[in-house]
Amino acid sequence: MIDCRNILPPSLLLPAIAFSILSAANSLGLARAVETSEGASERVVRQEPTAVDLSTLKGLSDVVERLANKDIAYVGEVHDRFSHHQVQLQILEGLYRKHPKIAIGMEMFQRAFQKALDDYIAGLIDERVFLKRSEYFKRWDMDYNLYKPILDFAKARGIPVIALNLQRELVNKVGTSGLESLSADEKSQIPQELDFTDQGYRARLEQVFKAHQNFQQKNFEFFHQAQILWDETMAESVDRFLKKNPDSRMVVLAGAGHLQYGSGIPKRSFRRNGREYAIVLSDAEIQKGIADFIVFPVPAKPQTAPRLMIVLNEQNQTVRVTGFAKDSVAEKAGLEKDDILLSLDGYPVDSIEDVKIALFYKKSGETIRVKVRRSRLPTDEELEFEIRLP
Repeated sequence: MIDCRNILPPSLLLPAIAFSILSAANSLGLARAVETSEGASERVVRQEPTAVDLSTLKGLSDVVERLANKDIAYVGEVHDRFSHHQVQLQILEGLYRKHPKIAIGMEMFQRAFQKALDDYIAGLIDERVFLKRSEYFKRWDMDYNLYKPILDFAKARGIPVIALNLQRELVNKVGTSGLESLSADEKSQIPQELDFTDQGYRARLEQVFKAHQNFQQKNFEFFHQAQILWDETMAESVDRFLKKNPDSRMVVLAGAGHLQYGSGIPKRSFRRNGREYAIVLSDAEIQKGIADFIVFPVPAKPQTAPRLMIVLNEQNQTVRVTGFAKDSVAEKAGLEKDDILLSLDGYPVDSIEDVKIALFYKKSGETIRVKVRRSRLPTDEELEFEIRLP
């Protein structure tokens, strides 16, 4: 059973045009030392404050020049910040001009759906079919408008897009019950070498874990195992492609947490292949070793998919209305609780994913035709509504 309270993510920020680049640096810190000589006294040792020479600030094109001699560029993101994805696209465009033999590795897609990516890039299927076959909206709960420009660029130029991620079901199972809960078949699908020795990474993950609500009810060891499995799978996916295509380079797009300090994907990929890399983050804290480059894009507001303002429940290939948002346009148009969605603009609906795909192709102010089945004794009836989207 799936209970979806938000049909699509909230509005996001548009890309920046101008960028500033800062090298990673230490923040101010204090350290205490105790003198052990006779008459010992405590003293405070101050580290020298970090300073940034603003006259050295560069543009994103300068970063691309520096990235051009690397085999792999890891470009991080906060998933719902559109400006971060614009940085990714501009880096990809710049590197493609220098080295057309390039691939894009994406955390957003899972390895089991690589064929859907291949067929889409090859022009064998259209975008709507691609979104359905890749299960994008089931497995990555972000408005596809965030990533569409990147996929459009790749498709137009025939750039391979590599699904990096492991199936969500396996990661979730490990996070709940640990690696030992996996069956023999499931274990055959995961990397055989999992490195748990990065203690700095473990400490940072523990901070993230404790920030989660009700963390006391969960097991940090399982959380840690799931994160390492996630990272190692993506690193293995990068390595597999580069071993099959040794003359290719790669731009890897992933959440910043998988890239910071190199602990997630980069060092694990380097362990496998020794390929030179650089890390680019957007809007990150300035900390020594966190990345090679930090970009600060100026945010703006993008186009996002509209919503029906309804709460849906999916069960047994049936999508039922279970509630409405305040001032819902769907409720005002005549939809009622317990209505079963049959189609949107003539496209059949058997999952919440179908609703998200239909809304992706609409704009605010447009109308959408919604066909429902409503239970009315002694028989059901089918009704159709025209809803103007907010």
